[in-house]
Amino acid sequence: MKMSFDDEARAEREHYDRLSLEEMHALIHERRFGRTGMFWQSLRARATLLTSAWVLLELLEQRSIGRDARTNAASVLLDLADCHDWSPEALADDADPEFESRLRELRRWVNERLRKTI
Repeated sequence: MKMSFDDEARAEREHYDRLSLEEMHALIHERRFGRTGMFWQSLRARATLLTSAWVLLELLEQRSIGRDARTNAASVLLDLADCHDWSPEALADDADPEFESRLRELRRWVNERLRKTI
């Protein structure tokens, strides 16, 4: 029997919520984000800038990763950094001529925020 999207999303969220942040980071490196978006919601609920910023920045810099995954990663990272200077879509659009400079600025922003938390 095929699961409804809502049932699949609920099951995915429960699965991801049981994983440690280290296991979630491993899934990012493996490019395994699930099918329903619950991966990102689970990460957003538990991650901090200190625990996850570098993993998310690395993902954003990988042009070989799909735009949807990069947009979701950017959304989580911007939320963790309390940064409202860019949209997640702007940080995922590698066809935009400003893409590289935005990522450099975001990296600086994250560095500044991390220095304040340590």
